Amino acid sequence: MLLQLHLLATGLYLGTTAGLALFTVPRARRTADGAARRTALARCLRIYDPLAIALLGVMVMTGAWSITEYKQALGTTYFADFGSHLVWKLGLAFLVVMSGTYIAFGLGHRLVRQDEWGEAVDEAKLRSMTSRIAGAAWFTVALTVATIAVAARR
Repeated sequence: MLLQLHLLATGLYLGTTAGLALFTVPRARRTADGAARRTALARCLRIYDPLAIALLGVMVMTGAWSITEYKQALGTTYFADFGSHLVWKLGLAFLVVMSGTYIAFGLGHRLVRQDEWGEAVDEAKLRSMTSRIAGAAWFTVALTVATIAVAARR
């Protein structure tokens, strides 16, 4: 059950982050008016941000719990059998979490707040934030796929 929850959270996170890069950002970029563009992004980010953070939390907790059970099963051979593999997976997972929280808190939350507060739209800043959201989303997708590949190798 724990593995299925971990895989479900990972798949949902990967899909929503890819969707952000594939659909949300391009749709917003096709909107000519800056305020409408920011509102379109904010509408999606209001859902994406808390969902992504929750999914990241589920991924980390279920992964940690699974490792604990695996460690108990292997006993003293745990580090010799699994240590180097685990270092790569945990390193990549850490980068996924950092990149994912950058999208949600570093970019998404600021953009949503600007929209909710009705701040004036600075076209250059909005273009920059939109590009950073797209770039970070693609980077996070690549990191997530790399983490899955390392996990599947074992």
